[in-house]
Amino acid sequence: MQQFYSQRQEMEIPQKNLFMERSIMHKNDENLIKFLKKNFKFPSTNLNEINEFISLDTELTKIIYDLPKLITSKLKYNWVSLDFMKETDINEKILEIIIYSPLEDEILLQKEDLISDEIIDKYPKAKKEYIILVEPYEE
Repeated sequence: MQQFYSQRQEMEIPQKNLFMERSIMHKNDENLIKFLKKNFKFPSTNLNEINEFISLDTELTKIIYDLPKLITSKLKYNWVSLDFMKETDINEKILEIIIYSPLEDEILLQKEDLISDEIIDKYPKAKKEYIILVEPYEE
């Protein structure tokens, strides 16, 4: 019986530069935190937790970055708050995005639908759950 041997070739695959990767991630987190502070309010003072939640989903991150511009194009508003829904299971987190506007209730519901539909059409692959609400705010 004849046996054939072939020499096995090994290829060295370089490891990622973890330091570089971490610094890029940290910079992205800092940019997102600055953006969040500038454009949103946090009723529960949980900015870091919300930042972490958003950062885990690139589609949700894109939504958050596009949201102020989109809202401005659809309606006049006073501010936007980010928080987690209180009425859900403790183990389930849903980001609650509330847009406060001085418009009338009927118009607000129409605007809420327009904004939600546009976001769903533009970003259908978001993995983290979120809800967008538009509520009246009297000046």
